[in-house]
Amino acid sequence: MDKRNTFFIIVGLLWSAAAFFSMSMGIVGVLAAWTFGTFAGICFASVLAPKIGDIFSCMVYTPAEYLKNPVDKLAAIKGLIQQDEYPQAIEALNEILTRKQHDPAAHLLLVEIYMDRLNDKKQTVELIEQYFLNPKLKAFPENIEMLMRYSDICLAQNSPEAAITLFQRELTRKGYSAPETRTLTLRLEALIEKREKTG
Repeated sequence: MDKRNTFFIIVGLLWSAAAFFSMSMGIVGVLAAWTFGTFAGICFASVLAPKIGDIFSCMVYTPAEYLKNPVDKLAAIKGLIQQDEYPQAIEALNEILTRKQHDPAAHLLLVEIYMDRLNDKKQTVELIEQYFLNPKLKAFPENIEMLMRYSDICLAQNSPEAAITLFQRELTRKGYSAPETRTLTLRLEALIEKREKTG
């Protein structure tokens, strides 16, 4: 039995117990029992019917930022990339970014196309800088990968100053894990060392 099913069974049992004890509390108890019982039924149905479980577990485990961007759609775009269909992949990613301007997964995939497949460093830099200009940006894991790529380009061009500014600003953003913060800090130190050597 996987963790998801165990989770739903435990929650379902707790809600069932709550429903049972609520029945002795008058009309309020009946309403509470109906609510608890409905939720318990969903939990048990999630275990018995995998599709229901998948939908419900996505609501529980998947961050809201990713719900508008189905995994299967990105998978299809990755398939286009593997087939070297870059114009179609870029068009599909831009459609996603038109609806959700700063989607981290879509943006990173677009950066990867321009940097790794098309070797367009200028467009890569512009995409990353545009992404980090968003005042409502949150500390997504994809941010780390984009920052690493940005710093690689800056180091290759012997111009670390822009990356230093971006890294210093990003390190003030709340939400990064300790390992992520450590990764950013180490790369920032390398950028500063590079600046001192080339300055």
